[in-house]
Parts: sequence; structure tokens; C-alpha cells
Amino acid sequence: MYKVSVDEQPEIEITLINGKYAMNNVPSDLDIVSNSDGSFHVLYNGKSHQIKVSESQKDTLKLVINNRKTETRIKNELEDLLAKMGMDEVSGSAMNELKAPMPGMVLKIHVAVGEQVKKGDSLLVLEAMKMENNIKALGDGIVSTIRIQAGDKVEKNQVMILF
Repeated sequence: MYKVSVDEQPEIEITLINGKYAMNNVPSDLDIVSNSDGSFHVLYNGKSHQIKVSESQKDTLKLVINNRKTETRIKNELEDLLAKMGMDEVSGSAMNELKAPMPGMVLKIHVAVGEQVKKGDSLLVLEAMKMENNIKALGDGIVSTIRIQAGDKVEKNQVMILF
């Protein structure tokens, strides 16, 4: 599931159901083909669209759709859940601890004790709801303690890393 907003328009939820795309839970005739040059050919409601990514940042893509520049914001299921819980923004720039946003299993840890991290750096991969979720730093800090290891099961709000 992804939530997509183009040029500040209301979000559209895009899901894949039985191999077909649905928008806001309504099946659609959306067809996407990746071209060899990195662009995409999209067929939607009987109309053909050429899409090229001109710039990619954290949650924003600058696209050129049929020679028209757009800015698109994308959230995956975890990012949407964090936003609903008010955990998408941090009041300060420093962080003291990282808690599990949901129950799951730790697949990979990308940091080590003593390592300095910046807001947005990948800290670990948490498998939850049959999805691999890249958990990123919500602020700046230096890793002081890692309380989990790959293969551990964690509960929601369990402290995983201290800074």
C-alpha cells in the first residue's frame, strides 16, 4: 500500500489486489511498464502517459509526466502508520532512544555502538505485517546501546536502540 499525492492534491491510496492495482480500494485499469531508459509508460483509463523521475528525495519524487513537471509525495504503510500515531516528526533534532513502532522481527541492524547517525539514516529493518520496514533515525545521535539483534522479536514501544 502506498499513499500518493501529486502537486499537493489529496492523497490517493494505491494497493495491489490479486495482481491488479486499486485506487482508494476501487479496482482500476492502471498498467505500468518500465522502459529501458529508466522512464515508465503508464496506461490509465485508456490514456497513455510517459513518466520520468527527474529527482528523488526521502519521500518526494519530482516527475515529468507527459512533459509536465510535478512533485509527488509517497508514503508506504509504515510511514502512514507513523504519521497517524504522530511519530512522523520529532520536536527536537536529537533523539535518546528508538522504540519499535509495531510488533515484528528484527531482520538487519545497520548501525553499531559508537556510530554517529543523522536524521533519516537507516538504523534497522523490521519485518511486520509481512512487510520489510526500513526504520530510520528520527533525529541525530550517537548509538550508545543496541538492545536487540537480528532475529529478535520485538513488541510495540520496546526500546531497541539508545543514543
